[in-house]
Amino acid sequence: MRTAILASLLCLPLFSSCAAVVAAGAAGAYVISRDVEGNVYETRLNLDITKVWPTVKTTLSDASLDTIEIDEGIRMAKAKIDGASVTVSCEAYDLDKTIMRTRASKYAGTINDAEMARLIQEKIIRKLEP
Repeated sequence: MRTAILASLLCLPLFSSCAAVVAAGAAGAYVISRDVEGNVYETRLNLDITKVWPTVKTTLSDASLDTIEIDEGIRMAKAKIDGASVTVSCEAYDLDKTIMRTRASKYAGTINDAEMARLIQEKIIRKLEP
């Protein structure tokens, strides 16, 4: 009896780490890659632009107290969020694949706010997950 309990206790960390890896894989199922270049967060998503773009607009609208600026032609949205000017653009680069770029700056664009850009992009990605 003690051997069975000991064996199950020794296997417990193995099973819990597998569950964590499976959970992490399921959570990021849509994200292909993330890059940060020049304080612009770029994420490649395994989703069609018709699903990503409306989510970007609603997320920015929910986060901003002001009206957001939207350019449907180039799929770019701008919003003022907590004193930062946030710009999110979406681009379809293949069938069911989208590139989303997020940039934020403060003080009339003189100082980049990488933390705000990261937060907004993560919020959009969370809304896209099932």
